[in-house]
Amino acid sequence: MFAELPAEGEPLAAFFGEGDDRRGVAAQAGRRFGHGRWFDFLGANRQRIAPQASADQLAGEWRQRTLERLSAWGFNSLGNWSDPALAAQARMPYSLPLSIAGDYATVSSGFDWWGAMPDPFDPRFAMAAERVIAIAARDHRDDPWLLGYYADNELAWAGRDGSAQARYGLAFGALTLSMDSPAKRAFVKQLKAKYLGHEALAEAWGIELAAWEALEAPGYAAPLPGEGHPAIAEDYSAFLRLYADAYFKTLRDALQWHAPNHLLLGGRFAVSTPEAITSCARYCDLLSFNLYTPLPGQGLDDSLLARLDKPVLISEFHFGSRDRGPFWGGVSEAANERARGDSYRTFLEAALKSPYIVGAHWFQYLDQPASGRLLDGENGHIGLVGITGLPFAGFVDTVRRSNLAALSRLSAMARSMPAVEPLPPREDSAGS
Repeated sequence: MFAELPAEGEPLAAFFGEGDDRRGVAAQAGRRFGHGRWFDFLGANRQRIAPQASADQLAGEWRQRTLERLSAWGFNSLGNWSDPALAAQARMPYSLPLSIAGDYATVSSGFDWWGAMPDPFDPRFAMAAERVIAIAARDHRDDPWLLGYYADNELAWAGRDGSAQARYGLAFGALTLSMDSPAKRAFVKQLKAKYLGHEALAEAWGIELAAWEALEAPGYAAPLPGEGHPAIAEDYSAFLRLYADAYFKTLRDALQWHAPNHLLLGGRFAVSTPEAITSCARYCDLLSFNLYTPLPGQGLDDSLLARLDKPVLISEFHFGSRDRGPFWGGVSEAANERARGDSYRTFLEAALKSPYIVGAHWFQYLDQPASGRLLDGENGHIGLVGITGLPFAGFVDTVRRSNLAALSRLSAMARSMPAVEPLPPREDSAGS
């Protein structure tokens, strides 16, 4: 695989680089892709085709070709994680993530794939969110091509296995902490307000609790919900809602203050709870889900979405295969290249029939490196285009026909609907 790497000093050696993305998260456990030296095969291949061209010239040509391809293939917006230089061309609407980094407290839900959950009850989280959103607004406040911002990405709202431990993971995680944790203090305060005395809580939960101090102690082993004591699940659910409300309201308030012209595009849920989705619907302009399922309905709670009556964006989906390119078939794997196209068409047609799905973003444009991406080693054949810069023709043709058919159908639906007057600019409601 690496027999043709350039020697130091050769022109193509400019495409070597080094990176360090060691985060200590579950996605990197047992893998050694968090740091090291890498080689940009795509950039090197472009240089091989035009050896006399400058790096800036090649990058500019690549941007123009990419945007022309996306438009010709029926795509009408750029998904999350897209190259900022593509958005800067002012040819396609785009969206941006709000990655809230800081020294705030966290809570483990037990499924911390990208890290533990931010503790929204910690004032330092609000400060970090304010800082990140203020910087984003400074750079993009008046950009009419920007749709809005995502509330981070694939946060650990719950586990995946469907158990009560996974469903209420944040409640369990908070109660194991000490009272130094803002989240635990908020949970205990909520319980005290409901039960007043520890005896009432003990009876409702069917446990022995000598005093509130026993609950407040670090390492407290919270009981699992059960049919005999429904109050346990009710109280855990109430805390999850309190938690999600605090999280999404913090982001909503900061965004309305700094960037009132742009949308809050939901939480890009990979795992979720009904409480988190309900809170997201309350404070965000739409709900967003990263779905890697054969059909969008298999990853969504139709009854909940019908009750919330909120637009839904599929912020990531893909279908990969192992019959060409890199070695991994992606999160949602198809049997072969032809099946990738069939799966894409079927998924998009189902999304069009949904009464609440308003869009779907493919992940991603390029195949991942065969040797694995720097972060966690993902090496999937999930792209529209290979590392040589050439499209996967059969798959892309199916994608193009599916996209254009969808756009034609949407245009016909729009023409048949009565005209809608635009809404007046919304007043600042950051304090509401």
